[in-house]
Amino acid sequence: METTEEPTVIVGRVGRRYTNALTMTFVDAPGAPVATVRQGGAGGFGGKLAIALGLRNHGPGRHLMQTREGQRVVTASGYNSPSTIERCGSTVATVTCGATTTVRGAAGGVLFTIEPDPDRASTADVRRMLVRSEHGGPAARVDVILAASGWDISPVDLVGFGFALASEGIGALVSDGVPSGGSLPIRILGTRLVLPAPVQESERDLLLALCVDLAVGGRRYVAAA
Repeated sequence: METTEEPTVIVGRVGRRYTNALTMTFVDAPGAPVATVRQGGAGGFGGKLAIALGLRNHGPGRHLMQTREGQRVVTASGYNSPSTIERCGSTVATVTCGATTTVRGAAGGVLFTIEPDPDRASTADVRRMLVRSEHGGPAARVDVILAASGWDISPVDLVGFGFALASEGIGALVSDGVPSGGSLPIRILGTRLVLPAPVQESERDLLLALCVDLAVGGRRYVAAA
């Protein structure tokens, strides 16, 4: 998938509040974040209590993302059931996990399929996935970061998605280190979303919501290697 445009890279770093709720901050360059996330932020008292007691570390719940444009997006991460994505108060996608994952729109049509990246092998430090569009072509790459070394990025990560990033955006690719806060370990450090070219805000929000499902909800979108 060659493109003459520079890729967009959005990094989501996971942290934790002292209430044990996970947080996530998405950045694409220095400055205001693209979006911020709070685990269980759209849930009720029972869910928040379970989070505080440590019963939902990287687990199911209604996780709230607020974008810099003011949108509220809810990722309702399932356990042994599909996850759903809500935007503007309506369900916009259902996520069914398996050996690969299918994302369907409100009308039931396929929006994305997610599979192991055929060009970049996963390791113990990073899970690498390819997102395909409804037409089957590559739409994005998603990495789930499991250890600090997983934040490293190489030219192969951008092959087919453009060439060098603008120098002012390089900081978005590098982790600030292992996050801390609360009393529980952070097992998933974050995600890296690589887009070959700019996308509409609604599509970006959906892809970020999938990243929330992976990192905060702890879902597995592809079979273990």
